[in-house]
Amino acid sequence: MADFLYKGVVDWFLDQMSQEAIVPGDKMPSLRVLSKQLGLSLNTVIHGYELLSEDGWIESRPKSGYFVCHRSETKAALLLAGDELRELANDGTKPAWSCLAHRAALVDQSDTFLSAAVRQEDIHLPVLGKGHLAVREAVSDYLKGLGIKAHASQLWLGYSPLAMFTQTVQTLTQRGDSVLVLTPCDPRITTTLQSLGRQVIALTAGERGVDLDLAIRCLRDKPIRLIVLPGQFSFPAGQLVSNLSLRRWLAIIEEAKLPVIEWDLCSHLAYRAGAMMTYKSLDSSDHIVYIGGVESKGVDRSASWCLPGKHQALLEGAFLGADMALSDAQQMALSDALQPTSKRSLMKRAREIWANSERIKAHLEARLGDQVSFAASKGGMSLWMRLSKPLEVASMTALLASFRHAIVPGALVSHEADANHWLAVNVTLDDVEPLANALAEHLVVDQIEPVIEPVEAKIEEAIEALDPAKENEQAEEIVDAIESDLQMFDVLEVNNVGAPDKETKKSRNATTEPLYNPMLDLINHDFG
Repeated sequence: MADFLYKGVVDWFLDQMSQEAIVPGDKMPSLRVLSKQLGLSLNTVIHGYELLSEDGWIESRPKSGYFVCHRSETKAALLLAGDELRELANDGTKPAWSCLAHRAALVDQSDTFLSAAVRQEDIHLPVLGKGHLAVREAVSDYLKGLGIKAHASQLWLGYSPLAMFTQTVQTLTQRGDSVLVLTPCDPRITTTLQSLGRQVIALTAGERGVDLDLAIRCLRDKPIRLIVLPGQFSFPAGQLVSNLSLRRWLAIIEEAKLPVIEWDLCSHLAYRAGAMMTYKSLDSSDHIVYIGGVESKGVDRSASWCLPGKHQALLEGAFLGADMALSDAQQMALSDALQPTSKRSLMKRAREIWANSERIKAHLEARLGDQVSFAASKGGMSLWMRLSKPLEVASMTALLASFRHAIVPGALVSHEADANHWLAVNVTLDDVEPLANALAEHLVVDQIEPVIEPVEAKIEEAIEALDPAKENEQAEEIVDAIESDLQMFDVLEVNNVGAPDKETKKSRNATTEPLYNPMLDLINHDFG
């Protein structure tokens, strides 16, 4: 009887899912509410929720309740670690312009997050130096939750993490120096390094991080002067680096004694509860320059912080000269966002983004089916999606023209051979349906065109294989096969491109004349 009651909770959940009363990303009813609604004891409902959690239907998030997950029906895409180092060619300003064009797709699409609720005339008042002590203390407390011990006096605040990154690179390296970068990463990292005249050597990470033996050989054989490590959620794959891998990297850094920059703008966007360990949290020797922050669309709605570590003396002058200070209003908004009880807190926003990502995955999979598969994601701002076939240049251009705030082409963030198969989708989008529809149209168009080629190839092969003694009989077989293929192509065209209008359907049904096919004329001419 007890087992039956537990399954009653599961049956209720599956029934709600089938009626779409509950969809991925939704919050489940509280235990007490559902207990009263179903007339079951609280312990029974708890056990029912545990069953659903074990099967991956729902997930518990501390201090938030239970949320519905998306259970994918397609096989997950694998992001494999690269087996070689790639020296990226410097293509002048082209990569930088591409990066700038898609910068908006890398940030939170929220209009209200980190916006300052103050008078307009107070927004642009400058605050020189590091920033207010009270705000730096708020950032310091936030970093403690990530395992980073940082005194407020060591912190620098600024309006742009990229400006801090640029100043750090210019101070710690010289033009022509080689920089080792883990990819896929925020494309602004590689394009900025190239624009500053640094030689970028890319080391590709997979689902379980990078090949550390390859990293060691690179540091031994090449004159590396700087290492750049994307944070816990390497954009855009959402990779969660294991603690063992983090510790091995710190051992490598200790031995190499090279300056390191950790670019960490997404550690608060974990899809699982609990603090995320960073490289900086294990950095006892202060080799790592830690750059973090939050970014959202709109002017004056981004903030960053930097821990220079042992390079404080070198970087102080660069940061002061760059004048990256936040205004009073921006600092107030940042301090408010770092408070866990705030209406605009990072913690609350992270929960909203997680729920939205589940909705987006469910919608894209339902609309695109087996044409796409998703890499297992643990956090971050984007969903890493693998297409069954790369989009044509014209299709990708058309998509970017309409959705440059929503997608990033894989070739912009990865340098592997299959980069064109990948697409990053921003998981903070309010409405993903227009993008899903556009993707479906372009995928169908790009996949239908090659269908004609096998038919022509089949004709040529059949003609070459004809037996002169049985030309007439074999010619009839070829005609039948071609007609069958063409009918199949016509069915694909109707089903995939979209249903024709009523007039088109009527005209197709009314006519009895066969469609003209020049290939049939050719065969009739050659073989009677």
